[in-house]
Amino acid sequence: MGSVDTRAGQGRASAAGTAAARAPSAQPDPARRRPTAALRPYIVNYTGFRTQFAAPRRRLELPTGFVTLVFTFSEGLWLTRTEALAATPLRPASRAMVSGPRTVPAIGVHAGSVHGLEVNMSPLGAYRLFGIPMAHFEDAHVDLPEVLGPAGRHLADHLRSLGSWRERFALLDEVFCGRLDRGPAAAPELRGALSRLWADSGSLARATAETGWSARNLRARFREQVGLSPKGMARVFRLQHALRLLSAGTAAAQVAAACGFHDQAHLSREVKAMTGLPPSRFVLLRGGLPPGSALDRLPGRITSVMLAG
Repeated sequence: MGSVDTRAGQGRASAAGTAAARAPSAQPDPARRRPTAALRPYIVNYTGFRTQFAAPRRRLELPTGFVTLVFTFSEGLWLTRTEALAATPLRPASRAMVSGPRTVPAIGVHAGSVHGLEVNMSPLGAYRLFGIPMAHFEDAHVDLPEVLGPAGRHLADHLRSLGSWRERFALLDEVFCGRLDRGPAAAPELRGALSRLWADSGSLARATAETGWSARNLRARFREQVGLSPKGMARVFRLQHALRLLSAGTAAAQVAAACGFHDQAHLSREVKAMTGLPPSRFVLLRGGLPPGSALDRLPGRITSVMLAG
């Protein structure tokens, strides 16, 4: 998700921030920070965004294996989830919604001006904080009230009413810390399996063996606590490794060999199926940006591509 160009908001904010920094009493109000220490095993970061463009913007949001919660404070953001970049119906973004782990891309379009906040969390963190099976989020956008009830519906309004990102992030810390004891703890074996799949995304057999579970049990636990099957998460992790290499200028044939694809054609099919773009088009639109750039929502990941038109 995170279907806005946060760099635009940072650009305007940086100009104001530079002027404010010249004042002796200036207190920076950063638009991105990590949560309080108790939440860091579950939540990666909070990011505020506010953009001002003269024309609409389109962003392609790529599968990352993470969960994103988006609060919108203004109208003018539309979303779609599609396996291709052909025109598909857009829907207005809800005031508060969750995007679970995905194996397909999403497209966000905004009219040039949009304001809101996003929370990026691990799937096991979302399982703990939301307290429901993660299969509920599989390849889907879910409105937050479906997860948190009326409290989720009013949270966006409460966040919007506050005067600074610091206050908003503090409120999120309070809300999520209050949920730490409500949800179930994830199985430690799953943390190990996810680490193994990230390190060696083609080794499902090794990840299964290290848990001590049967393949069937591992699939059931993944659907419950991660939201994708082990194979689905392995595909996402392999995609991320491939996109990192492609962005760095590595030849597609070398990427295919390094990331465990059968051949270059297999790489091309997977990249197209999971991003909607052939590798060459992805490389062109990405423009050599490294993982975790200002365009991306997560450190060390390739999360987004700006689309033309």
